[in-house]
Amino acid sequence: MGDTRQQHAWQAEQPRSRPRAFTRRVAAVSIIALVAVVLALYTGLTHLDPEQSLTGSPHSAVTYEPANSRPAIVCLGDSLTAGDGAPPSQSYPAWLQRQLDAAGYKFQVVNAGHSGDRVADGLARLQDDVLRFHPVLTIVELGSNDPGNTPADTWQRQLSDIVAQLQAQHSGVILGGLDEPGMTDRYKAVGSRYGVPVVWFTDNLWSRPGLWANAHHPNGAGYQVVMQSFWPAVLQALKG
Repeated sequence: MGDTRQQHAWQAEQPRSRPRAFTRRVAAVSIIALVAVVLALYTGLTHLDPEQSLTGSPHSAVTYEPANSRPAIVCLGDSLTAGDGAPPSQSYPAWLQRQLDAAGYKFQVVNAGHSGDRVADGLARLQDDVLRFHPVLTIVELGSNDPGNTPADTWQRQLSDIVAQLQAQHSGVILGGLDEPGMTDRYKAVGSRYGVPVVWFTDNLWSRPGLWANAHHPNGAGYQVVMQSFWPAVLQALKG
């Protein structure tokens, strides 16, 4: 590296009258200082755990920005996408990254989940947290916080706006919906209008006990089941 060449040049310029022992000590101190600077820079650039950097914090929006040439798959959603109820490395986007890697697909999964979001919030941050990555595929899981807070016609229209904007930017779309009274038909209507698949987020979480962290969020094993529910639709979208 350039710093090493500078070090050699610095040593060459030392007065010949200085004792060799002194020169060695100065060189050793300089090398230690250089190593400390490099380590500090490295730590600053990689302050996130590798798993966490892929998935983000359960209480924040995007915390990882692809630094490689892999095309992005963005998971937009609320706490169910962010991974509340499990470690960041066990959110469903984190499981999806592992599944893609194991299957030989070269994509980078970005977790754009934000706890407490309603559909309007996802729409408001669509450009900054999704479209700027130019995703080849976006999984949209929103709506769980809207009943009782947002008129159904309103959040359905907002969800339609999200899908329309994604498709206008040539991103494939998968909807992650909740098969609940007053919500099922809304997701189906958006999916039918835009020709996108709807995957019911919690359907397979009732298959066996022990998949929930609390009354509202799966645990790590539960999020792996959620990923497996999305997987056929993801494969279809990537092959299509």
